[in-house]
Amino acid sequence: MNKTELYLGGCLEEMDKLIRQNIQVDAIITDPPFNLVGKIGADKMHMFRQGAKCKDSSMTEEKMSFDTGFSQEAWLDRIPKLLKKDGNIIIFNDWENMGDIAKYLRARGIKVKNLNHWQKTNPQPAEWRRRFVGGREYILHAVKGKIVFNVEKLHKGVFEYPLTPQREKKHGKHPNQKPISLMEEIIGILSNKGQIILDPFMGSGTTGVACKNLDREFIGIEMEEEYFKIAEKRINNVDNSEQEQEKSMK
Repeated sequence: MNKTELYLGGCLEEMDKLIRQNIQVDAIITDPPFNLVGKIGADKMHMFRQGAKCKDSSMTEEKMSFDTGFSQEAWLDRIPKLLKKDGNIIIFNDWENMGDIAKYLRARGIKVKNLNHWQKTNPQPAEWRRRFVGGREYILHAVKGKIVFNVEKLHKGVFEYPLTPQREKKHGKHPNQKPISLMEEIIGILSNKGQIILDPFMGSGTTGVACKNLDREFIGIEMEEEYFKIAEKRINNVDNSEQEQEKSMK
């Protein structure tokens, strides 16, 4: 099994430590805060839930505090020093932030390939009587040099998966938790076995679980102790039954 390193702390400080240690990675695959709470207001937190009667306690103003006041640019300054010359970058984010992120990356010598998306097959029906149901999350793909791109046929950049199943939240959950199968497809395309993947916003550790399943090395950073402990437990307890369940769904 390949090496996994998990760091509890702020992404900027921990990324700077990696830079000082001259550590470079083959891919950065991450899901930073979107600043959605600041945009829509804390009083509209219910929009994240599956309907007005949902009692999802992970969507409280207190638990979503990590999403407020976050700089979408500061962490991007570290990418050129952390990413190997032939590295891939995947950034999940809100569509409103993607233009600024793309411009910021280009200004630092990073080539932006395209904007892809995760098409949710069972999106949350919040406020469905007043708006079209938001059924996708956007994924920016950027690169540095010649990259790994493991495809055998045309890939349209559309990743179709349902919302994260409850069985993947048995150790605890994160409000923006991604399904393991989604992350496995992305990691499988953009890296090879034994390569190093960095997730500076690890959350509940889904990227790390997918890396462990696919024999990639993983470096994860998370500032919230609650989510760090969930990620640590999930990654350290990857078992054959969970891997087989995921493979059977493909």
